[in-house]
Amino acid sequence: MLSNSEVETLLSWDRISSRFRLLARHYRREKPSIKDTAFREVYGELIRRIVKSRLPHEPWILKTDLWNEGVENGRNILSLVRGASGKSEIVGVDISGNVCGYARRELGDDIEIVRSTLLAPPFCKRFDLIIDISTVDHIPKRLRERWISNEASLLKENGVLLISFDCKLNIFCEVFHQLFTRRYYPEWTLSPVSIRQQLNRYGFQVLEEHAVFILGLFLGTHRPWFPFSRLLNRMRVIEAVKAVELSKCSRLLAFLAPQYVLVAVKTNS
Repeated sequence: MLSNSEVETLLSWDRISSRFRLLARHYRREKPSIKDTAFREVYGELIRRIVKSRLPHEPWILKTDLWNEGVENGRNILSLVRGASGKSEIVGVDISGNVCGYARRELGDDIEIVRSTLLAPPFCKRFDLIIDISTVDHIPKRLRERWISNEASLLKENGVLLISFDCKLNIFCEVFHQLFTRRYYPEWTLSPVSIRQQLNRYGFQVLEEHAVFILGLFLGTHRPWFPFSRLLNRMRVIEAVKAVELSKCSRLLAFLAPQYVLVAVKTNS
């Protein structure tokens, strides 16, 4: 049973998405921003690696929200998933009817879009890959256990979960959330240790983990007037940062990176 405040939090995304859709359109440019390019590069590479090494030939793939595709569509991840996975069945779910509608206009009919939430998933099918890019950190604390439990139940045996969240170890990120983010929408920084423990409780084995989206630390990098924007937006710079973020030692940069990502496989236990 959800509390009134939890229901309000979940239903607030229609109102929030309308406002941010207008802002995103206002700042949209022909060339993607540094933040958008860095975001797509690091998550796109992770998804390509998972598809190549872990998924069957025609996988079923689920993305747990459609904000990147419908609102901040410079960070459209599902188009990268489609390009990486070939003959796959891809489903995107979001609790907001507005976000689903925005995403449907951007993506067309190639991807199935469902208005729902993983807190009460409507699916009978099981998936080979679930992509949770900063959805879990918008879920109220009391409901996160159910969220991760449902992700486990929706995965096939040996299915893969990619889960990322705003990192509590980054003090700048935490302060920004307290002073700014939570005034506009519900989002919380999370601890890698706590998420790792929750994954272990539901039979996941963590394969890799990384501190990512370092360029997102710099306020203003989504604006054309940001100093050094031409330099930072060069692919050689973004590729170099991505190589660091996806290295085995990148987790040591959790105090600096805004987001933390874990790739985990569902095991028999």
